[in-house]
Amino acid sequence: PPPPPPAGGAPAVLASLVCRIDRQGRRVNGPRPRVLLPGGAAVVQLQLSRAVCVELYAACRPMGRVVLREGGKTLAAGTITAVLA
Repeated sequence: PPPPPPAGGAPAVLASLVCRIDRQGRRVNGPRPRVLLPGGAAVVQLQLSRAVCVELYAACRPMGRVVLREGGKTLAAGTITAVLA
């Protein structure tokens, strides 16, 4: 089942860490990660509080990028590989 929408007015929450990936973008075998260390890379699922216009990175590179920021500080950056309804 999909996670509930974010509470407390947060625009997005990290719903799950799907898997870690290496520097070449290949999935790392092993158990699903519980945490991601600074500088690490992973495939993640985000739950948004409202609709946002996005495209897959493969279809439209400028609209397929995402940056998560809080208080002027960049928390994460990446590309969109799938859009789940």
